[in-house]
Amino acid sequence: MRLKGKVALISGGAKGQGKVEAQLFSKEGAKVILGDILDDLGQEVAKDIQDTGGEATYVHLDVTNETDWKSSIEIAPKKIRAFRYTCK
Repeated sequence: MRLKGKVALISGGAKGQGKVEAQLFSKEGAKVILGDILDDLGQEVAKDIQDTGGEATYVHLDVTNETDWKSSIEIAPKKIRAFRYTCK
């Protein structure tokens, strides 16, 4: 539980390395915000984390789109109050 009380925003969280990071961060106690363009997969990853006792929220995030970044950062505090780490 080294990340207990921390919040992480992970881009590319729907599959591959981002998915594994989200699961690991959650296992270590972090609240996770997953961002990706693969909405169905991202929502599934967030639900899987929630089903195992973690706290996760999915947001649509195209990392090449500045508006998506702004929206994700605005949504994050509303969903989980604040965030501290970004990955990818």
